[in-house]
Amino acid sequence: MNRTIMRVACILSMSGGLLALPGAGAAAQTRNAREGIVGTWLVEVTLRNCETNAPLHTDNAVISFHWGGTISESARGAAFAPGQRGAGHGSWIHHGAGIYAQKLIAPVTYDTQPNLPGTPTFDPTRPAGPGFFAGWQTVTHTLQLKGDELVSSGTNAFHRFDGSVYRTGCSTAVARRFE
Repeated sequence: MNRTIMRVACILSMSGGLLALPGAGAAAQTRNAREGIVGTWLVEVTLRNCETNAPLHTDNAVISFHWGGTISESARGAAFAPGQRGAGHGSWIHHGAGIYAQKLIAPVTYDTQPNLPGTPTFDPTRPAGPGFFAGWQTVTHTLQLKGDELVSSGTNAFHRFDGSVYRTGCSTAVARRFE
């Protein structure tokens, strides 16, 4: 009987150990994710004059860096009409020493005319903006991870559906990890 109890106790302790392994793996995975870029980030993007680096406009986005090097992004752009810019998708790579590169693409679903304050055609009831053609936007940034903060800088380009580029720009961003 004692031998049976010992066997059952041994089996239960081994089972408990095996059941604990997934939790331990998840904890290790969380620690590893915290050491890298993987996760969801709240981003403040500042559009900048490419020649002077002067800030032009600031907006917000949410971006997720997934295991395997893919990106999901949702940006709020005041210059876009409602529903005009779709979610971004892309890729990232780690260069080492906390430096990463990202490239993403987002659809621009329909054309809008420019609506700029100070111009004769300005309509204050519409979003102020430079106007966009249907096509897509690309964003390419170099990122530096500093604990639970990311800082980045790079470029963006707007393409018509035929692939031709009609506008480029520069931007910087600061992000904090979403908990």
